[in-house]
Amino acid sequence: MSIKAFSESVTSKNYVDIPKISVKDEDWKYTKIIDEINDFEPIKNFVDLKATDEFEIITNGAEYLAKESNYFQTEDIRLLGSQLVSEYYKRPFDRFIAQQYQKCSGGFLLSLIKNNEETIKIDVHSNGLIVPYIGISCEKNVTSKILINFGENLQGSAYPIIEIFGHENSSLEVIINTSSVHDIEIINSIYAELSKDSSLSIHTVSTGGRFSRNRIDVDLKGDGSNFLIDGVYFGENSQIHDNRVFVNHIAKRTTSNMLTKGVLGDSSKSVFTGTIHIAEGAQKTESHQENRNILLSDTASAQSVPNLEILCDDVICGHGSSVGPLDEKLFHYVMSRGIEREGAEKLLINGFFNEVLKQNGWEEISETVAKTILEKYEKVRKGKN
Repeated sequence: MSIKAFSESVTSKNYVDIPKISVKDEDWKYTKIIDEINDFEPIKNFVDLKATDEFEIITNGAEYLAKESNYFQTEDIRLLGSQLVSEYYKRPFDRFIAQQYQKCSGGFLLSLIKNNEETIKIDVHSNGLIVPYIGISCEKNVTSKILINFGENLQGSAYPIIEIFGHENSSLEVIINTSSVHDIEIINSIYAELSKDSSLSIHTVSTGGRFSRNRIDVDLKGDGSNFLIDGVYFGENSQIHDNRVFVNHIAKRTTSNMLTKGVLGDSSKSVFTGTIHIAEGAQKTESHQENRNILLSDTASAQSVPNLEILCDDVICGHGSSVGPLDEKLFHYVMSRGIEREGAEKLLINGFFNEVLKQNGWEEISETVAKTILEKYEKVRKGKN
């Protein structure tokens, strides 16, 4: 389907003319799903939608239902005649992303027009592969919160396009909750553009699916703009949790922070690639990234690759990563208080995730996420014993 609101840069060249992705491509290393992403076919028969009390918006990848609200407006993406994004700064396009835009069946633009302290919740439904579009425009001086839920109603794979626009002096919190218990793939291609003095925080949860991936590209185009991403993931069986974040500091006095933490059991894997790019002229930039992983078994693994690309002076940057089992010194400290080893491990993992879950913006789902992680930990521990 040809959608006029999409940039010509992602629709003008047919995806079949773009080289196939291979395991040698840096952006898809360690994923093991190369066959699925080079030529995929979305379903044509979509599940029927029924309004619910819990969610303000529900979508099946083609159609959507939205409640009436004073705080937001929605528009069908197929009815918009103008491009939402005309230019992406350094965003790479491959065969997979081209297919997403060229095979997208529909979606909506959500315009946030009034300050709102309540979270606007979006639920994604399907019984087969869908490629939905979710656009979010946070208008000038507006503060708002969004939850995008890939949960129990997502029974088929989903390859969403999520585009976020932060207008001047806006402030937006977005939670991306991937918790579906079904054996599926959830691959998000996320792009955000931030204007002067705007702020965007993305909080990610990856506990579900066979393969879950967040590919996030952020352009800090306005002076004083700010981006934060923090997230948690827990792997069991042979799950793969994949997070790749590319932050482009283009303007002056911009800031960004990344903190992602995961625990991996059984034969599960995680991938984290964090790239901070600071362009020429982007003075007074401050940016930090950190990725921490705990391995609960010898067959679990984590790939952690932080990168810095700095093209100007007068900036502050830092990065760090770690992969390994829990520190035996921590075990000794907790067990010296009379706690058995298994209880000590559970306590330490809980504290490990709390560094993220206790942060601002997590109030909506922190208790649910903590409960899910505990349940998954118990399953991994039971299998290990």
